[in-house]
Amino acid sequence: MIRGRGMTSSGMRWAFLFGILLAMALPKQAPCGYPGAPDCREQGRWRMMCTAYEVEPFVFYVLELAFRRDIGFAYSSGELSLDLSLNGLSGLS
Repeated sequence: MIRGRGMTSSGMRWAFLFGILLAMALPKQAPCGYPGAPDCREQGRWRMMCTAYEVEPFVFYVLELAFRRDIGFAYSSGELSLDLSLNGLSGLS
């Protein structure tokens, strides 16, 4: 393990804990609100297929995956729209 010249073992523990907490706060996009949710796609207007999504912390994604239900905390949410015509993808709406 690499440590700084003046870093104590207590300082290493705090740095490790800070790194774990920071990693758990990283955003993860979950389709349909939570992983394992029933199919949430719906036919929109003008031949568009809309799918709901949430951007949530990684730790909440793992908890929702374990409990198979929505916990209800997200950084943001919205709908991803796909163009079903011959033109291809239309992007985010």
